[in-house]
Amino acid sequence: MNHIDRYIYAVVKYLPEKDRAEIAEELRANIYDMLGGDRSEENIVRTLEDMGSPFRLALSYMGTEQYLIGPKVYHLYLEVLKIVALAAVIIGVLTFTLELITEVGSIRTIADVVALIIGGFATVFNVLVGFLFWVTVVFVIIEKTDSADEMIHSMDKPFRVSSLKDVPNLERKKISKVEMVVSLIFTIVFLYLFVYRNELIAVYTQSETIRIFNADIIARYRFLLLFSGAFSIMVSILKLIYGRWNELLGVISSVDALVNLGVTILVLTNERLFTAGFLEFMEGLWDKIGINLDMNIQWAVRGFLALVLIATLVEIGTSLYYGFRKVNTKSK
Repeated sequence: MNHIDRYIYAVVKYLPEKDRAEIAEELRANIYDMLGGDRSEENIVRTLEDMGSPFRLALSYMGTEQYLIGPKVYHLYLEVLKIVALAAVIIGVLTFTLELITEVGSIRTIADVVALIIGGFATVFNVLVGFLFWVTVVFVIIEKTDSADEMIHSMDKPFRVSSLKDVPNLERKKISKVEMVVSLIFTIVFLYLFVYRNELIAVYTQSETIRIFNADIIARYRFLLLFSGAFSIMVSILKLIYGRWNELLGVISSVDALVNLGVTILVLTNERLFTAGFLEFMEGLWDKIGINLDMNIQWAVRGFLALVLIATLVEIGTSLYYGFRKVNTKSK
C-alpha cells in the first residue's frame, strides 16, 4: 500500500461518504501536481509531511471543527436511528395487540379503544426517546474518542508519513447490514418487552391470561439485562461502522457472546423465574399426555441452555476466525 493511498484514506475517512470519491480524486491530483516530475519515495514522503495532518486537512474540507457527531459516522448514525424508530413501531404494534387481547372483554366504549391507541403511541414515543438517547451517547463516545486521538496526535508533534495507518483490507469478510439491522431490532424489542413489559409475555386463552415470568425475579436482573443489551447494541453499531471484520470486532463480538451466555444462564437457572400460574397451566396440559412437570421443566431449561451454549461457541469461533483471518493482498 503506497503512502499516497494511505494519506488520502486518512483524510477522506472523516468526510461525508457522498463526497469522499470526488475529494479523493481532487486530493490525488493536487499531490501529483506538487510532486512534479520527481515521484521518488523521498519526495512523496516530504510532500505529504509538508501537507500536514490528514485530520486537519479534513477539517478544512468540512469547513468547521465543531460538531457533536462528525461526518465519518453521521450517515450510520442516521441509519441506526431509523432502525430504532422501526423497532419502536414494532414494539408499539405488539404491545397494542397484546393489550387489546387481554382487555377485549373490558372494552365497552370508543373511549376505551382510544385509550388503548394512545397507550400504543405513548409506548412508541417512550421507546424512541430512551433508545435514541443511548444510541446518540454511543456514537458521541465513538466519534469523540477517535477524533480526540487524531487531534492530540496532530497537536503534540509534527505529522509523519510513518504514522499513517493502512487502508482497511477490502478482502476481509463483509458484515451483513441486514443481519445487523435484525440484531438491533431484536435486541431493542426483547429488552423492552422482557425487562419493562414482561406481563405481556403470557399464555392467552379464551378465559384468562397467564403470565409466564415473575416480574420481581426479572427485576433482580434488570441491570445485568440492560447492560448485556446495551453492549450488544454497541457491538452491532461498531459492526455497521467498520463494515468488515477485523481483530477488534472479533474480540468484542466474542466478549458479547460470553456476556449474553452468562446472563442467560443466570436468569434461566432461577427456580422462581416462572409463575405458579404458568407451571399449573403446563402441568394440566402435560398431565394429559403423561409427562412429569418437574422433570420436563428441568430438561427443557437444560436443553435450551445446551443449545445456547453451542450457538455461543459457534459465534465465538466464527467471530475470531473472521476477525483474525490473514488475507494475502498485493501491495500497490
